[in-house]
Amino acid sequence: MNENKFESLSALLDNDNVEQTLLDEVSHDDKLSDTWSRYHLIGDIMRGDSSDFIDRELSENIAVAIAAEATVLAPVARPTITQRVKAKVIQLSRPVGQFAIAASAAGLMVLGVQQANVAEEGQVVPTQVWQPLPMGGVANPVSYNYSTQSLPTQKQSTIDRHQRLQALLADHNMQIKLQSKVAQESAEELVETQPE
Repeated sequence: MNENKFESLSALLDNDNVEQTLLDEVSHDDKLSDTWSRYHLIGDIMRGDSSDFIDRELSENIAVAIAAEATVLAPVARPTITQRVKAKVIQLSRPVGQFAIAASAAGLMVLGVQQANVAEEGQVVPTQVWQPLPMGGVANPVSYNYSTQSLPTQKQSTIDRHQRLQALLADHNMQIKLQSKVAQESAEELVETQPE
């Protein structure tokens, strides 16, 4: 159908003057009569006059029709023996695989640490302690690995640093103990001087 017929049909609904041939076509052509009824339905719904032909219990009727349909039950697919065996193998291999990955990572860590602590000549170099403040008022080089000293001198300086660090830690612990004793004594004096 062409667009002119739809426009003429819409004009007929609006009570405009239309040719008699259009009325004859609507009465004989099924497509035009369906369009005519849809246009009327749209107009009635827009005006709110749809209560005559719209079934208000449509959802209830659909629910009743669905309940009346036969239920088709599909059989449960049972796994074959090979599928069950594969599932068991996968279930057992997962923890073993995870353990293998963890063991490999731990082994690589141990090898890496050992390789990092061995000098070029095969001598073991102790790990260095990070020091936020320079000891002795002299700043250390930016890289701890940079050194113009020979290896035995570097080893001795590292040992000296460790000893100084241990001395600082012991001094710090002593100061904490002294401060706690002083605080305890002052608290006892404060309690004794307060009236009861």
